[in-house]
Amino acid sequence: MRKAIIGVALLLLMAVPASADDVVYNFLQQGYSFIEGTTPGDQAGVVGLFEPIQPENPPFDFDYVGTEVTWVLEGMTLASYSEVAVFQNFQFTGGTVGVYEDASFDLDYGNSPAEGIASATNGTAALTGTVSAATVLFNTLTQVGTFNGYCVFTGGSRLAELGDLAMLEWQVFDGMSADDSVNVPPGYHSRLAGRIFTAQTVATESSSFSRIRALY
Repeated sequence: MRKAIIGVALLLLMAVPASADDVVYNFLQQGYSFIEGTTPGDQAGVVGLFEPIQPENPPFDFDYVGTEVTWVLEGMTLASYSEVAVFQNFQFTGGTVGVYEDASFDLDYGNSPAEGIASATNGTAALTGTVSAATVLFNTLTQVGTFNGYCVFTGGSRLAELGDLAMLEWQVFDGMSADDSVNVPPGYHSRLAGRIFTAQTVATESSSFSRIRALY
C-alpha cells in the first residue's frame, strides 16, 4: 500500500505541465481527513500540517522553527454520493479553510476530528476563507483515493501579504490512503498529502515528489 499511495502522489504532481505564463505558488500539506458518512448533509473536513515546497517560492514564508503551522478544512457538506463496484464518489459543497500559526506546537489529532480541530485552530489565524466545492474519489479495495477541492482566502493576519493572489482561487489536490500501515487516528477517514496552489496546472517537480514520498 505504501507504493500505491506514492503512485497516487506522483500522478498528482505529474498533472498537466504549467505553461510559461503560469505562476504556481504552492505549499505542501499533510494530515488526516474525516467523512461522517455517505448520506447527503453529512460533514467532512481535514486537519493537518502546512509547509512550503522549494525551490518554488511561496508568496510569503511562515516561521516553521518558532511556530507550528496547521491547516483545517471543515464544514464541507456532502451534496451527493455514488458507488460503483469498489469506487466511491463523494461530492461536497461549502465549508471553511484556515491556516494557523502557533508557538505551542500542540497539534494533537486525538480520538476524534473535534479534538484535532481544537488543537489546530488555537493559534493565530494567518489565512481564513471559504471552500466552494470538493470531490473525494476512493477505492475501497486498495484503500487509496484522491481529494480535489477549491477555496478562496478572505481573511487572516497574513491576507495582505498575498496581494493580488488573494483574489485567486486556490486548488487543494491530495493523495489519500486508509491502509492500516498509515495509522489513521480514531474517527478519521484517511491520511492525505499533497499541495495547495494558485494555478489550475501544476509543474512536474521531482523535489516535490520526494517531499511527499517521505511522508509514507
